[in-house]
Amino acid sequence: MAEAGYRQLLSYKLAQIAFDLGWDFVPKYYYKVEDSRQRDQIKQALRSYKQNIVEGSSERSLSSKLKLYDVAKSSSVEALEDFEDILRLQNLSRWQKADPRLSKLHTVFETPNPSNPSFPPHPSVSKTSEVLGGLGGREETEAVVNYLIDLLLRGGFLLDRQIDAIEEKHRREGGYNENLFRKRLEYKKFHPDPPNPPNPSNPPRSS
Repeated sequence: MAEAGYRQLLSYKLAQIAFDLGWDFVPKYYYKVEDSRQRDQIKQALRSYKQNIVEGSSERSLSSKLKLYDVAKSSSVEALEDFEDILRLQNLSRWQKADPRLSKLHTVFETPNPSNPSFPPHPSVSKTSEVLGGLGGREETEAVVNYLIDLLLRGGFLLDRQIDAIEEKHRREGGYNENLFRKRLEYKKFHPDPPNPPNPSNPPRSS
């Protein structure tokens, strides 16, 4: 069976990694009872980000697709702000996009290996720490949060490109309902309705 189309989207692949890693990290970081609301909001933002890419990719209506991708982008920005807050409030370093540690994480978690079905590995806090040489405490938090920020920024950029492409297609080809109406008119042009047959209960009057 062929894979669903959304699984081929790089934006989805990055969203899935962010979802998996974020859902492992957030409960560990926001572990106190009073953190529960923020913990749940971040997890739901990551889920909304991923799931709206899935739903949007399956929509035939371009306007519906745009709406769902917009929701996905908004959710990713919401989660991004929370992770940037962690760096700011904990006085942790923000890595540059060319940081070799990020390049190493890209290689491990984002590069498939056909000869090894278990590669790339499932992203997690412990695996991220292991890839970077075994971190703990603040260093581990810094590494995981910077990778999550990197994933959300790159995924958001790709989503913007998808949205731009769909908007251009909508301008050129019109919307789903508009195209259905046009096809209906074309069908009617070449398949006119047959004339109504005479009603035997109401014969024509003789003159």
